[in-house]
Parts: sequence; structure tokens; C-alpha cells
Amino acid sequence: MARIKIESIWLDDARCDENGMGIALNVDLDNGASIIVSLDSKVNEPLFCDVVMNRYGKPETDGERVYWRNGASLSIQDMVAMLQTEKES
Repeated sequence: MARIKIESIWLDDARCDENGMGIALNVDLDNGASIIVSLDSKVNEPLFCDVVMNRYGKPETDGERVYWRNGASLSIQDMVAMLQTEKES
């Protein structure tokens, strides 16, 4: 079975407030699906705090994960887990 890869990413900060809340990561997968995940739940993690405060610029991908220059990263599995946690809340 072929492994799903990340094709493209976009950090949407249009609704982001001064504390970094409201920022979303849009991820397009090579199977045609997309994931939109809020980074609000990560704002208290040191590496992601810097990300949501836009201190490390645009994210990049190696097809397996989304990552930033400071070492913050999310795999597809991490993002799916975040979506499941949001749904349960």
C-alpha cells in the first residue's frame, strides 16, 4: 500500500490574534485530500509558540511532515490526532 505524502502546505494567519490564536495549517495530500488543522492547541509548547508568533516564517515539507527552522514539526499522524482531539473536546 502506498504511503500518503504531503504535497503542499500553507499557513493561514488571516484570523490570527496578537497571541497567535486562530492560526491554521492547510495541508494538501497527494491523494487529493486536504487537512486544515488549528495550531491553537500547540500555542503553549515552546517551539510552536515561536511558530504561531511568526518568528520562524513559512513552514516547509519533506512529504512526510511539516516543519519549521526552529525544529517544530508535525507528521500527518500528528495532525490527524489533533483533529480527533478537537472533535472530542
